[in-house]
Amino acid sequence: MWINGINSYGSGYYNYQAAINNARLVQALSRNPDLNEVVEKVEPKNSSLSDSFSFVKEYTSSMSSLMQAASELKGASSSTSAVNDLTVTSSDTDVATVTERLPVRNYSEYVLDVSQTARAQVNVSDTVTASDTAAEDMDFTVAGSRGTASVQVSSTYDDGTAKTNGTMLREAASQINSQNVGVRASVIEDNGEAYLKLESTHTGEVYGFRAEGQLGAASGADQVQTAALNAEYSVTENGITRNYTSSGNDITIGAGRIGVDLKETGEVTIRSEMDQEKVSSALQDLVSSYNNALKVLNDNYDRGSGVDRQLRSLVRGLGSEQSLAKIGITVNKDATLEFDADVFAESMAREPSLVRDIISGTGGIADTAFNKASGGMNMNSSSLINNDVAEAQYEMMYSPFNVMSMYSRNSAYLHNNFYAVGLMMNYLI
Repeated sequence: MWINGINSYGSGYYNYQAAINNARLVQALSRNPDLNEVVEKVEPKNSSLSDSFSFVKEYTSSMSSLMQAASELKGASSSTSAVNDLTVTSSDTDVATVTERLPVRNYSEYVLDVSQTARAQVNVSDTVTASDTAAEDMDFTVAGSRGTASVQVSSTYDDGTAKTNGTMLREAASQINSQNVGVRASVIEDNGEAYLKLESTHTGEVYGFRAEGQLGAASGADQVQTAALNAEYSVTENGITRNYTSSGNDITIGAGRIGVDLKETGEVTIRSEMDQEKVSSALQDLVSSYNNALKVLNDNYDRGSGVDRQLRSLVRGLGSEQSLAKIGITVNKDATLEFDADVFAESMAREPSLVRDIISGTGGIADTAFNKASGGMNMNSSSLINNDVAEAQYEMMYSPFNVMSMYSRNSAYLHNNFYAVGLMMNYLI
């Protein structure tokens, strides 16, 4: 069969003759000392795309971290958002301290005006010399909120010896306390002097008590030194003021969610607002995650068109520089961000609502960061490394090993001639 003027027999003979010629050339060149040197071993190269795969993992991690940091501040209606993890504060803890009894979800402000704090009743006996002999027995009652205590103390011991005033007072106090009628008795001794103090166990008028009878060494304990009083206060919310009384100083406002401990008379402002420390920490995390994502993109911007698009998206920022400055965030020349917690704290004290809107409102920085990171996560992965893939394909196509492979896969004619030419070039060099 003829192909381009050469029949199959002629082609086979030509290949055979080429092989013989190559063998003769090898024998001739083997005597060249330069060709007897050891050729360095060629190590196989790792795939040029292995680094690209590592980058894709790093890229995904950076975008995921940015999304997570943004979600900590995103959404005024989200219960998991740091801006909704509210705390309660008092403008004057000398007047009232506050605690969160139930989760507080709404921003609110209350003006509390304390006109009178609740007090417990206190009765104090006349002072006596503790070591003096008791003049008479004690036989009296103390009627408290939980019942009536009967006190009977003899002025002598069983053997007839006299008791001291101090002993009489201590025995009377012990009998009162053991009967648990809502009155606490104690003996106060100082420089040899002593007196009996009676005090109701709770504040408020309803917890008052009455002492009467033969008081002996506790003479005067039936006289009220401090009357039991209810707390009196008013609460103003949304311009509406309401007056209240309470038997105790432990009160609640805000539908029972905020606990208040009244300390003294005066006016205080109570707010439920963002937990400044938590939000400040979340903002720092957001800035750090943003800067890290920016660095990953900037270091790998030439790997693919997707990286370039995402880098351009982040560089546009999270908001206007004026808005960011109000919450303590400044934009550097390289587009990275810096956070100043002190500036944030000042803005929180001055404009809490505006700060909240800038952070978590619709179109706020948390929304913007989350959407940018989400867009990055949804980026076609091939676009992230399409430049790397094209370069790898080019290297693969024009690699010397691939060229050799191309010749070796074709015919003995091409392989033998390629090999022969190489040997000739080595000999000439």
